[in-house]
Amino acid sequence: MSVALLAGSSGCHRKPTGLTPIPYGERPPGGVGENQNVPSATPMPSENPVVSTSGPGGIPVDYTNGKWAQVLANGTPDRNKFSADTVYFDFDKATVKSSEESKLQDVAAYFKGNATDALIIEGNCDERGTEKYNLSLGERRALAIREYLANLGVDPQRIKTVTYGASKPVDPGHNEAAWSKNRRGDLVLMTPPK
Repeated sequence: MSVALLAGSSGCHRKPTGLTPIPYGERPPGGVGENQNVPSATPMPSENPVVSTSGPGGIPVDYTNGKWAQVLANGTPDRNKFSADTVYFDFDKATVKSSEESKLQDVAAYFKGNATDALIIEGNCDERGTEKYNLSLGERRALAIREYLANLGVDPQRIKTVTYGASKPVDPGHNEAAWSKNRRGDLVLMTPPK
């Protein structure tokens, strides 16, 4: 009797909706990501980031056409403007923490008052995990920030996301103090070309 009950209760579950698609497929069984103490594969060169073409909720974004393409492609980058607004993530997560929300509210307020500027979000990970998984996680982090900003009223076409995986650590250490600094989303202001 108990076998029949277990079999009956293990039916199909509804698939969640509204999720940002994860590039490169699902996490492999047994996982190799930030939660594994496995050295990463050869890091991807930092001059060759993976650029996301998904917008909030998986809506495609075209960075080659449109109003913001010129600013995103040829604008002047300012890495200092939002350096205090770097968004940090929990271990092996791509969800904006409540402690980071005020930073993004400040960024959204800036964009509401500066109609000509755009933003590049760079997703980063710590050194643990495979290159493939860390690139995916970095992208999900950048997309989570873009989605948060879009929900605050910033046009997602103004925001380009890239992932560097683990190839651009701010702290080269091999401990939690270093790793917590490397699990981040950097925000780069792009002003129109002169």
